[in-house]
Amino acid sequence: MISAMDPPLQERVYRALKEDYAAGLFIPGRRLDLQEIADRYHSSKTPAREALCRLMGEGLIEPHPDGGLRLPNYSGQRLVQLYAWNMSLLMSLVHEVRLSVLRHAIELASPRTLQSTPVGISHAVGSLFLSLATATGNEFAIATVGNLNERLHYVRIGEIHDIGDAAKEVRTLTNISVRDLQKSMRRRLESYHMRRIGRQESRPT
Repeated sequence: MISAMDPPLQERVYRALKEDYAAGLFIPGRRLDLQEIADRYHSSKTPAREALCRLMGEGLIEPHPDGGLRLPNYSGQRLVQLYAWNMSLLMSLVHEVRLSVLRHAIELASPRTLQSTPVGISHAVGSLFLSLATATGNEFAIATVGNLNERLHYVRIGEIHDIGDAAKEVRTLTNISVRDLQKSMRRRLESYHMRRIGRQESRPT
C-alpha cells in the first residue's frame, strides 16, 4: 500500500501543480483550498500540502490573509521591484556573453510558430529570457531567471490586452537582423521592462 507521504505521490502532485500553473489555470489572489487541490490531483491532503509548500518555497504562492494560500497578485511597487530586478539581471547577462553566443541564444528561443494566446506569449518571452541566462553557462543565473519567469508568468498573461501587439513585441525582442545585436538587445530589454514599470508607476495609489 502506498502511504500518503510516499515520495513518488508527492512528486506527482507537485509536477501536476506546476504543469497547471504553467498552463495558466489558476487565478492570482484567489484562495487555494487544500481539499480542492487534493481532489483535483487524486491524492490525500498530505501530499497536496507538501506540494503547495514546495511552491511557496519557490515564491509562486503565498499565505492568503484569510487563511490558506494563494498565487501572488503582483501590483504597484512590489511589481515594479520585480520588473527592475529582472531587467537588471537580464541586461547584465547580455553584456557578459559573446556576440555569437548571444545570437545563437536568441535564435534558439525564437518561436517558429508563435502561439497567439496570452499563455503562449508569456511562454515565448520566458523562453527567450531563459535562453539568455543559459548562454552564460551560470547555473545560478539559469535558476534565478527560471524562477523569475515563473513568478512573472501570470503577470505577463494578465497584462496582454491585444494579442497582435504582444506578438509584435515578441518578434521585436527576438529580432537578430540588427547591426549591433548586444547593444540593441540591452535597449530592447530596457524598453520592455520600463514600459511596464511606467504603467505601474502611473497608476493612482
